[in-house]
Amino acid sequence: MMRNQGQSKRHARLRRGFTLLETLLAISITAMVGAGIATMMTVLGSDASMQYDLRSVLVRSSAAQSRLSAYIAPARCLLVAEKGSLVLWFDDARDSNTIHASELRWITHDPDTRSVNVEFVSFPISWSQSACALADTEYGPSANWLAVRDEFDARGLLVNAPLIDDVETVDFKPDDTPPVDAHVVETELAMVTSANPIQITLSESIRMHHPPTQ
Repeated sequence: MMRNQGQSKRHARLRRGFTLLETLLAISITAMVGAGIATMMTVLGSDASMQYDLRSVLVRSSAAQSRLSAYIAPARCLLVAEKGSLVLWFDDARDSNTIHASELRWITHDPDTRSVNVEFVSFPISWSQSACALADTEYGPSANWLAVRDEFDARGLLVNAPLIDDVETVDFKPDDTPPVDAHVVETELAMVTSANPIQITLSESIRMHHPPTQ
C-alpha cells in the first residue's frame, strides 16, 4: 500500500515535470512559428508592394507613351532634346516653312512637382487677329528656344498642361545631332514608386520630318 502511494507520488512529480517541459517546448515552437509567419508576411507584403508598383508603372508608362506620341509623331522636327527639355516645331500653321512662336511646343520636367508638362504660346481671346500676328514672332532655326519660352512666360502668354505625373527624372535623346536632323527621340523616365524609381525607355519617331528653311 505504502509502496503504491510512493509510486503514485513519483509518477505525479514526473507528470508535473513533463508538463512543464512540454509547456516550455510548446512556447519555443510557438515563438519559432510566429517568427516564421512574421517573416513570411513581410516577404509577401514586400512582394505585393512590388507587384503594385510594377502594375502602376506599366499603366503610367503606357499613358506616357500615348501622350508623348501625340506631340512627337506629328511634329515637323525637334529643336532641343536634352535632359529635362524637349522643344518641338509642332506645325507650320502659316505655311511659311519658318518657325513662329505659336507653332512651338516645350515639353519640360518640373523637379519640384515631379511632373512632365507641355507648354505653348496662347494669345488672349480679346486680342485682334492683327495683334496676335504681330506678337507671333518669327525665329530662325538657331534661336535659343528655351530663352524664347522664358520670354513668353514672362509676358503671361504661356499655357501649361500636365502630361505625366510622378517622374523623378526625364532625359530626351535624339538619334542624330543636331536635334533638327533627328527622326527618332528616346525618352528615358525614372518613374516614382513606393521604393526606388523604376527606369523605363520610350521611343517615338517623327512621321513626316520637315525641318525649317535655313
